[in-house]
Amino acid sequence: MISTEQINQLVEDEYKRASEKFGKKFNSSHEAYAVILEEFEEASHESDMFEKGIGQYWNNVKSNDSIQKVWLVVTQDCAKKAIAEWIQVAAMCHKASLTLQGNE
Repeated sequence: MISTEQINQLVEDEYKRASEKFGKKFNSSHEAYAVILEEFEEASHESDMFEKGIGQYWNNVKSNDSIQKVWLVVTQDCAKKAIAEWIQVAAMCHKASLTLQGNE
């Protein structure tokens, strides 16, 4: 199982990567909200794709269709993409927190 510390490190690494490209802080809370919302929409999309994939996998399992292997690979890929997007969401929330701390 992945530990909280490992997740925190992934979030910190993503924050650093994004900071090098886009800056360490947001220009405003409005910008922070927009970026977090965009990342949330991308994460939700990947989660939706996972849900569709797992549904197809289950249908193939029930019918004992050999294509279930394909859907399992697709589903695993969707899960990985969703994880990456949720890490980006957390990193942008972290960036927003840092922005607020700097404005206090």
